[in-house]
Amino acid sequence: MKAFKLVHWGQPGQYVDIPKPKPGPNDVLIRMRAAGLCRSDLDMLDSQPGSAPYAESVDSNYVLGHENAGYVAELGANVTDLAVGEAVVVHHMPHCGNCRPCTDGMENHCQAFKRGAIATGRGCGGDGGLAEFLVAPRTEVISVGFEVDPVDYAPLTDAAVTAYHAVQTAVQRLKPGTSAAIIGIGGLGTYGVQFVKLLSAAQVYAVDTSEERLKVAREVGADSAILFREGGADGGADGQKAGDEIMELTRGRGVDVIIDFVGSSSTLQLAARISRARGRIVQVGMHPGGALEVGWGRLATSCEFAISLGSTRQDLREVCELARQGKLRIDVQKFGFDQIPEAYEKLRRGS
Repeated sequence: MKAFKLVHWGQPGQYVDIPKPKPGPNDVLIRMRAAGLCRSDLDMLDSQPGSAPYAESVDSNYVLGHENAGYVAELGANVTDLAVGEAVVVHHMPHCGNCRPCTDGMENHCQAFKRGAIATGRGCGGDGGLAEFLVAPRTEVISVGFEVDPVDYAPLTDAAVTAYHAVQTAVQRLKPGTSAAIIGIGGLGTYGVQFVKLLSAAQVYAVDTSEERLKVAREVGADSAILFREGGADGGADGQKAGDEIMELTRGRGVDVIIDFVGSSSTLQLAARISRARGRIVQVGMHPGGALEVGWGRLATSCEFAISLGSTRQDLREVCELARQGKLRIDVQKFGFDQIPEAYEKLRRGS
Protein backbone atom coordinates (compact mmCIF):
# COMPACT_ATOMS: atom_id res chain seq x y z
CA MET A 1 0.00 0.00 0.00
CA LYS A 2 1.03 3.63 -0.41
CA ALA A 3 2.29 5.56 2.61
CA PHE A 4 4.13 8.78 3.46
CA LYS A 5 7.15 8.18 5.69
CA LEU A 6 9.71 10.06 7.66
CA VAL A 7 12.56 7.88 6.38
CA HIS A 8 15.56 9.79 7.74
CA TRP A 9 15.84 12.57 10.32
CA GLY A 10 16.28 16.02 8.83
CA GLN A 11 15.02 15.02 5.38
CA PRO A 12 11.65 15.61 3.65
CA GLY A 13 9.06 12.86 3.98
CA GLN A 14 8.83 10.32 1.17
CA TYR A 15 6.12 8.32 -0.55
CA VAL A 16 6.85 4.61 -0.18
CA ASP A 17 5.22 1.24 -0.78
CA ILE A 18 4.83 -0.87 2.37
CA PRO A 19 2.85 -4.04 3.18
CA LYS A 20 -0.78 -3.64 4.16
CA PRO A 21 -1.01 -4.22 7.92
CA LYS A 22 -2.95 -7.14 9.37
CA PRO A 23 -5.05 -6.80 12.52
CA GLY A 24 -4.35 -9.03 15.49
CA PRO A 25 -7.17 -10.62 17.53
CA ASN A 26 -7.80 -7.41 19.51
CA ASP A 27 -7.16 -4.92 16.72
CA VAL A 28 -9.12 -2.93 14.16
CA LEU A 29 -7.99 -2.42 10.57
CA ILE A 30 -9.03 1.06 9.44
CA ARG A 31 -9.39 2.24 5.87
CA MET A 32 -8.07 5.75 6.21
CA ARG A 33 -10.33 8.65 5.26
CA ALA A 34 -8.36 11.57 6.69
CA ALA A 35 -5.22 12.35 8.67
CA GLY A 36 -4.73 15.79 10.16
CA LEU A 37 -1.33 17.44 9.79
CA CYS A 38 0.29 18.90 12.89
CA ARG A 39 3.05 21.38 13.61
CA SER A 40 4.83 18.62 15.52
CA ASP A 41 5.10 16.68 12.23
CA LEU A 42 7.29 19.52 10.93
CA ASP A 43 9.34 19.46 14.12
CA MET A 44 9.94 15.74 13.53
CA LEU A 45 10.83 16.21 9.85
CA ASP A 46 13.24 19.02 10.76
CA SER A 47 14.90 17.08 13.58
CA GLN A 48 18.59 16.40 13.12
CA PRO A 49 19.95 12.98 14.18
CA GLY A 50 20.19 12.76 17.97
CA SER A 51 18.43 16.07 18.61
CA ALA A 52 15.79 16.64 21.29
CA PRO A 53 13.01 15.87 21.79
CA TYR A 54 12.20 13.49 18.90
CA ALA A 55 15.39 12.21 17.26
CA GLU A 56 17.03 11.48 20.63
CA SER A 57 14.01 9.44 21.74
CA VAL A 58 12.75 7.38 18.77
CA ASP A 59 14.12 5.89 15.55
CA SER A 60 13.20 7.34 12.17
CA ASN A 61 11.60 5.33 9.32
CA TYR A 62 7.94 5.46 10.30
CA VAL A 63 4.71 6.55 8.64
CA LEU A 64 3.62 10.03 9.71
CA GLY A 65 0.08 11.00 10.76
CA HIS A 66 -1.25 10.98 14.32
CA GLU A 67 -4.68 12.63 13.80
CA ASN A 68 -6.50 9.70 12.25
CA ALA A 69 -10.05 8.96 11.13
CA GLY A 70 -11.56 6.43 8.76
CA TYR A 71 -13.83 3.43 8.37
CA VAL A 72 -13.60 -0.04 9.90
CA ALA A 73 -12.25 -2.36 7.18
CA GLU A 74 -11.64 -5.53 9.19
CA LEU A 75 -12.04 -6.65 12.80
CA GLY A 76 -9.82 -8.88 14.88
CA ALA A 77 -11.36 -12.12 16.09
CA ASN A 78 -12.01 -10.77 19.60
CA VAL A 79 -13.60 -7.47 18.51
CA THR A 80 -17.40 -7.80 18.58
CA ASP A 81 -18.70 -4.29 19.29
CA LEU A 82 -17.83 -2.59 15.99
CA ALA A 83 -18.97 -3.26 12.43
CA VAL A 84 -17.29 -3.05 9.06
CA GLY A 85 -18.06 0.33 7.48
CA GLU A 86 -18.47 2.13 10.81
CA ALA A 87 -16.78 5.54 11.01
CA VAL A 88 -14.11 5.72 13.71
CA VAL A 89 -11.39 7.95 15.10
CA VAL A 90 -8.19 6.84 16.79
CA HIS A 91 -6.90 8.23 20.07
CA HIS A 92 -3.47 9.66 19.35
CA MET A 93 -1.74 8.34 22.49
CA PRO A 94 -1.22 4.57 22.84
CA HIS A 95 -1.28 3.17 26.35
CA CYS A 96 -0.36 -0.10 28.07
CA GLY A 97 -3.27 -0.24 30.53
CA ASN A 98 -1.03 -1.61 33.28
CA CYS A 99 1.22 1.15 34.63
CA ARG A 100 0.21 3.45 37.49
CA PRO A 101 -0.95 6.37 35.30
CA CYS A 102 -3.04 4.01 33.15
CA THR A 103 -4.76 2.39 36.11
CA ASP A 104 -5.37 5.87 37.53
CA GLY A 105 -7.21 6.84 34.33
CA MET A 106 -4.39 9.06 33.04
CA GLU A 107 -3.23 7.02 30.07
CA ASN A 108 -1.77 10.15 28.46
CA HIS A 109 1.09 9.71 30.95
CA CYS A 110 1.57 6.00 30.19
CA GLN A 111 5.07 5.00 31.24
CA ALA A 112 5.39 2.27 28.61
CA PHE A 113 5.22 4.76 25.73
CA LYS A 114 7.00 7.71 27.37
CA ARG A 115 10.39 8.66 25.97
CA GLY A 116 11.88 11.67 27.71
CA ALA A 117 9.63 14.69 27.15
CA ILE A 118 7.45 13.00 24.52
CA ALA A 119 5.01 10.14 24.23
CA THR A 120 5.61 7.76 21.34
CA GLY A 121 2.88 6.24 19.22
CA ARG A 122 1.32 6.21 15.78
CA GLY A 123 2.97 8.89 13.69
CA CYS A 124 5.69 9.46 16.30
CA GLY A 125 8.03 6.48 16.33
CA GLY A 126 5.37 4.07 15.07
CA ASP A 127 3.45 3.88 11.81
CA GLY A 128 0.67 6.46 11.60
CA GLY A 129 -2.25 7.23 9.32
CA LEU A 130 -0.72 8.86 6.22
CA ALA A 131 -1.33 5.58 4.42
CA GLU A 132 -4.16 3.62 2.88
CA PHE A 133 -4.73 1.53 6.01
CA LEU A 134 -3.93 1.75 9.71
CA VAL A 135 -4.09 -0.87 12.48
CA ALA A 136 -4.96 0.18 16.03
CA PRO A 137 -5.95 -1.71 19.21
CA ARG A 138 -9.70 -1.76 19.81
CA THR A 139 -9.11 0.04 23.12
CA GLU A 140 -7.84 3.11 21.24
CA VAL A 141 -10.59 3.27 18.59
CA ILE A 142 -13.74 5.35 19.14
CA SER A 143 -16.86 5.06 16.98
CA VAL A 144 -18.49 8.19 15.59
CA GLY A 145 -21.35 6.30 13.92
CA PHE A 146 -22.47 5.28 10.45
CA GLU A 147 -23.95 8.54 9.20
CA VAL A 148 -20.80 10.62 9.66
CA ASP A 149 -18.03 11.55 7.24
CA PRO A 150 -15.00 11.24 9.53
CA VAL A 151 -12.98 13.90 7.68
CA ASP A 152 -14.07 16.64 10.08
CA TYR A 153 -13.28 14.45 13.07
CA ALA A 154 -9.61 13.90 12.18
CA PRO A 155 -8.32 17.18 13.69
CA LEU A 156 -10.33 16.53 16.83
CA THR A 157 -8.10 13.55 17.67
CA ASP A 158 -5.12 15.73 18.63
CA ALA A 159 -5.53 19.47 18.00
CA ALA A 160 -8.96 19.70 19.61
CA VAL A 161 -8.62 17.05 22.29
CA THR A 162 -5.22 18.31 23.47
CA ALA A 163 -6.76 21.76 23.93
CA TYR A 164 -9.76 20.20 25.67
CA HIS A 165 -7.57 18.33 28.13
CA ALA A 166 -5.57 21.48 28.93
CA VAL A 167 -8.78 23.41 29.63
CA GLN A 168 -10.13 20.56 31.75
CA THR A 169 -7.08 20.74 34.03
CA ALA A 170 -8.14 24.25 35.08
CA VAL A 171 -11.84 24.59 34.32
CA GLN A 172 -12.86 24.14 37.97
CA ARG A 173 -11.27 27.55 38.64
CA LEU A 174 -13.37 29.30 36.01
CA LYS A 175 -16.43 30.44 37.92
CA PRO A 176 -18.57 33.45 36.90
CA GLY A 177 -16.48 36.57 37.29
CA THR A 178 -13.18 34.87 36.48
CA SER A 179 -11.04 35.16 33.37
CA ALA A 180 -8.93 33.00 31.06
CA ALA A 181 -6.20 33.96 28.60
CA ILE A 182 -5.56 31.77 25.56
CA ILE A 183 -2.11 32.50 24.12
CA GLY A 184 -1.67 31.38 20.52
CA ILE A 185 -4.78 31.20 18.33
CA GLY A 186 -3.65 28.49 15.93
CA GLY A 187 -5.12 25.03 15.44
CA LEU A 188 -5.16 24.30 19.19
CA GLY A 189 -5.85 27.78 20.50
CA THR A 190 -8.98 28.21 18.40
CA TYR A 191 -10.40 25.11 20.06
CA GLY A 192 -9.13 26.33 23.44
CA VAL A 193 -11.25 29.48 23.16
CA GLN A 194 -14.30 27.41 22.24
CA PHE A 195 -13.89 24.96 25.11
CA VAL A 196 -13.48 27.68 27.74
CA LYS A 197 -16.68 29.32 26.47
CA LEU A 198 -18.54 25.99 26.33
CA LEU A 199 -17.45 24.81 29.77
CA SER A 200 -17.41 28.01 31.82
CA ALA A 201 -18.71 31.54 32.27
CA ALA A 202 -15.22 33.08 32.26
CA GLN A 203 -14.16 36.12 30.26
CA VAL A 204 -11.76 34.97 27.53
CA TYR A 205 -8.79 37.02 26.38
CA ALA A 206 -7.26 35.76 23.12
CA VAL A 207 -3.60 36.62 22.49
CA ASP A 208 -1.77 36.24 19.18
CA THR A 209 0.71 37.92 16.85
CA SER A 210 -1.76 37.87 13.94
CA GLU A 211 -4.72 40.20 13.50
CA GLU A 212 -6.32 37.59 11.24
CA ARG A 213 -6.14 34.90 13.92
CA LEU A 214 -7.47 37.29 16.52
CA LYS A 215 -10.45 37.90 14.24
CA VAL A 216 -11.08 34.14 14.24
CA ALA A 217 -10.78 34.12 18.04
CA ARG A 218 -13.58 36.68 18.29
CA GLU A 219 -15.69 34.66 15.86
CA VAL A 220 -15.46 31.58 18.10
CA GLY A 221 -16.27 33.46 21.30
CA ALA A 222 -13.30 35.41 22.68
CA ASP A 223 -14.42 38.48 24.61
CA SER A 224 -11.22 40.44 23.94
CA ALA A 225 -8.40 40.08 21.42
CA ILE A 226 -4.89 41.29 22.29
CA LEU A 227 -2.12 41.68 19.73
CA PHE A 228 1.26 40.46 20.94
CA ARG A 229 4.62 40.88 19.21
CA GLU A 230 7.50 38.69 20.28
CA GLY A 231 10.63 40.76 20.77
CA GLY A 232 13.24 38.85 22.75
CA ALA A 233 13.13 36.85 25.94
CA ASP A 234 10.77 39.21 27.71
CA GLY A 235 8.54 39.95 24.71
CA GLY A 236 10.00 43.43 24.19
CA ALA A 237 7.97 46.63 24.17
CA ASP A 238 5.02 45.02 22.41
CA GLY A 239 4.99 42.20 24.95
CA GLN A 240 4.92 44.83 27.69
CA LYS A 241 2.03 46.54 25.91
CA ALA A 242 0.04 43.30 25.67
CA GLY A 243 0.58 42.62 29.36
CA ASP A 244 -0.46 46.15 30.27
CA GLU A 245 -3.62 45.81 28.18
CA ILE A 246 -4.63 42.56 29.87
CA MET A 247 -3.91 43.91 33.35
CA GLU A 248 -6.05 46.94 32.55
CA LEU A 249 -8.90 44.70 31.35
CA THR A 250 -8.73 42.77 34.64
CA ARG A 251 -8.47 46.01 36.67
CA GLY A 252 -5.07 44.98 37.91
CA ARG A 253 -6.16 41.62 39.30
CA GLY A 254 -4.55 39.44 36.65
CA VAL A 255 -5.93 36.34 34.93
CA ASP A 256 -7.19 33.25 36.73
CA VAL A 257 -6.23 30.67 34.07
CA ILE A 258 -3.64 31.16 31.33
CA ILE A 259 -3.16 28.48 28.68
CA ASP A 260 -0.09 28.95 26.51
CA PHE A 261 -0.32 27.07 23.20
CA VAL A 262 2.98 28.57 22.00
CA GLY A 263 5.42 27.92 24.83
CA SER A 264 8.13 30.39 23.82
CA SER A 265 10.11 32.21 26.49
CA SER A 266 8.33 35.46 25.65
CA THR A 267 4.81 34.00 25.80
CA LEU A 268 5.61 32.24 29.07
CA GLN A 269 6.97 35.51 30.42
CA LEU A 270 3.72 37.20 29.41
CA ALA A 271 1.77 34.43 31.17
CA ALA A 272 3.74 34.99 34.37
CA ARG A 273 3.27 38.76 34.17
CA ILE A 274 -0.53 38.56 33.89
CA SER A 275 -0.90 35.73 36.42
CA ARG A 276 -3.19 36.12 39.40
CA ALA A 277 -2.69 34.96 42.97
CA ARG A 278 -3.84 31.34 43.29
CA GLY A 279 -4.21 31.17 39.51
CA ARG A 280 -2.89 28.57 37.10
CA ILE A 281 -0.60 28.70 34.06
CA VAL A 282 -0.86 25.71 31.72
CA GLN A 283 1.84 25.24 29.09
CA VAL A 284 0.91 23.19 26.02
CA GLY A 285 3.16 24.58 23.27
CA MET A 286 6.65 23.14 22.77
CA HIS A 287 8.43 26.12 21.21
CA PRO A 288 12.15 25.21 20.96
CA GLY A 289 14.05 26.62 23.92
CA GLY A 290 10.96 28.04 25.59
CA ALA A 291 11.45 28.36 29.34
CA LEU A 292 10.19 30.37 32.30
CA GLU A 293 12.24 31.40 35.31
CA VAL A 294 10.08 31.19 38.41
CA GLY A 295 10.52 32.53 41.91
CA TRP A 296 9.31 35.23 44.28
CA GLY A 297 8.14 38.27 42.33
CA ARG A 298 8.28 36.49 38.96
CA LEU A 299 4.68 35.29 39.01
CA ALA A 300 1.74 35.79 41.33
CA THR A 301 1.86 34.16 44.76
CA SER A 302 0.46 30.62 44.94
CA CYS A 303 0.05 30.59 41.16
CA GLU A 304 0.48 27.05 39.86
CA PHE A 305 2.47 26.15 36.75
CA ALA A 306 1.72 22.93 34.88
CA ILE A 307 2.67 21.30 31.59
CA SER A 308 -0.30 19.60 29.93
CA LEU A 309 0.44 16.51 27.85
CA GLY A 310 -1.99 15.10 25.30
CA SER A 311 -5.36 13.75 26.38
CA THR A 312 -7.28 10.70 27.53
CA ARG A 313 -9.71 8.52 25.59
CA GLN A 314 -12.57 9.95 27.63
CA ASP A 315 -11.52 13.44 26.57
CA LEU A 316 -11.77 12.34 22.93
CA ARG A 317 -15.21 10.79 23.45
CA GLU A 318 -16.47 14.05 24.95
CA VAL A 319 -14.96 16.19 22.18
CA CYS A 320 -16.52 13.96 19.50
CA GLU A 321 -19.88 14.27 21.23
CA LEU A 322 -19.62 18.07 21.26
CA ALA A 323 -18.88 17.89 17.53
CA ARG A 324 -21.81 15.55 16.94
CA GLN A 325 -24.09 18.07 18.65
CA GLY A 326 -22.82 20.82 16.34
CA LYS A 327 -21.24 22.82 19.17
CA LEU A 328 -17.76 23.12 17.66
CA ARG A 329 -16.50 25.15 14.75
CA ILE A 330 -14.16 22.83 12.84
CA ASP A 331 -12.13 24.47 10.08
CA VAL A 332 -10.78 21.92 7.59
CA GLN A 333 -8.75 22.44 4.42
CA LYS A 334 -8.66 19.28 2.33
CA PHE A 335 -5.69 17.95 0.36
CA GLY A 336 -5.42 14.78 -1.68
CA PHE A 337 -2.98 12.05 -0.68
CA ASP A 338 -0.67 13.11 -3.51
CA GLN A 339 -0.56 16.67 -2.10
CA ILE A 340 0.99 15.90 1.29
CA PRO A 341 4.27 17.81 0.65
CA GLU A 342 2.25 20.82 -0.54
CA ALA A 343 0.05 20.66 2.55
CA TYR A 344 3.06 20.50 4.86
CA GLU A 345 4.60 23.49 3.11
CA LYS A 346 1.41 25.50 3.63
CA LEU A 347 1.43 24.46 7.28
CA ARG A 348 5.04 25.59 7.56
CA ARG A 349 4.13 29.00 6.10
CA GLY A 350 1.18 29.35 8.44
CA SER A 351 -1.27 29.43 5.55
